Amino acid sequence: MKRIFLPLLTAVLSLGACSTPAQDPSIPRFADLDLVGYYHREPRVWSAERFGPHVSFVDSAGQERWLFEAFLFIEAQDPVRGLTMSVAPEGHSAGRASWEDQLQLWLGPDGGVAHLDQAVAAAAARIGDPPRKRSVVITVPDAILLEHFADKASSTRYWGRLDDGREPDFAAVEDQLAALRWYVDRARKMFAGLDCRYLSLDGFYVVSEDLPVAYGETEAERLNCAYKRWETIVPALSDYCHAAGQGLYWIPYHLAPGYRYWQRLGFDQAWMQPNFYWDLHKPEAHPFDKTLEAVRDYGMGMELEFEYSAVASVMREVGEGPDGSGKMVFTEADVPALKEQFRTYLRRFKEAGLYGVAPLALYSGSDALTQLATSPDPSDVALYREICTFIADSPLRQP
Repeated sequence: MKRIFLPLLTAVLSLGACSTPAQDPSIPRFADLDLVGYYHREPRVWSAERFGPHVSFVDSAGQERWLFEAFLFIEAQDPVRGLTMSVAPEGHSAGRASWEDQLQLWLGPDGGVAHLDQAVAAAAARIGDPPRKRSVVITVPDAILLEHFADKASSTRYWGRLDDGREPDFAAVEDQLAALRWYVDRARKMFAGLDCRYLSLDGFYVVSEDLPVAYGETEAERLNCAYKRWETIVPALSDYCHAAGQGLYWIPYHLAPGYRYWQRLGFDQAWMQPNFYWDLHKPEAHPFDKTLEAVRDYGMGMELEFEYSAVASVMREVGEGPDGSGKMVFTEADVPALKEQFRTYLRRFKEAGLYGVAPLALYSGSDALTQLATSPDPSDVALYREICTFIADSPLRQP
């Protein structure tokens, strides 16, 4: 069934209101979410073939099964122009042209979402239609106050012009929201134009991984909050999504500022990043116990994390892989230990009693899940099947 595009809503947003979306059963929520990343690297195109191992898998009994319920299309930079689409201490803030290119990459006629629909269609031809449409979540760039965030005297008029010809001045929070509403409306219109058979545009995602707010109880939770305005922007964006029956979602890094207030901010779901996978040579840099406590105490989900450094066939070819800061510290010899580092996520999540209770998200770098699935190395394929089974067998999944 074709999703009908909702034009620009005319209701005035209550900028100071705090939504309570977690209580609204009509807003989409997911047992599992797959991060479809570009992460500034090649290849920039997600083909139907590349999507295949994310859409379905063959279990140990030889049965092909549906995999992820929801797919998050995510990017935080414009690598072509060298601009940032998330608030960063350094960097040149992206404007309308970058935002448009991002939408085209995902929602253009030959973009990632169209290819995802093709991949689901190919699986449906083999195993029958999925029990429900697969959900699509689109990342919203930050409407960054300053053209150069590190320079508090830099311009607040840099974004470009809205469709009515007006140039927003991000010194006014309503102009930041006008740009965000423009982006959400454009995404809805482009998605409707694709007329996807197997997908539904079910929400949007805030790209910044930390959200300091004025009411934060610690200095870290308030850091630079006057220049970020999250306590105003996020609830207003949440209300705008909810008015169309769509959700707003977020994945903070390990114990990031704002995670304790995710519901107060108006998010419908939030997943905590453990960041533990990259701690192989620096144990307890991100204590896993703290991640599990946050997930349990604040009603969050958890992100499972790995990247190509756990793929034996890839590391055999490239020879090195990055830690969490991007330093090339892992070698082919680390692959077995990195696989076990990832398996710690699965084991500890179950031991904490969270399996089937808390939702899951999967970060697999820019291509690592597909690399595992198509690897000639049996240990890679085994890990792929283990990940898929863990996702698909969760009691949180609806039939």
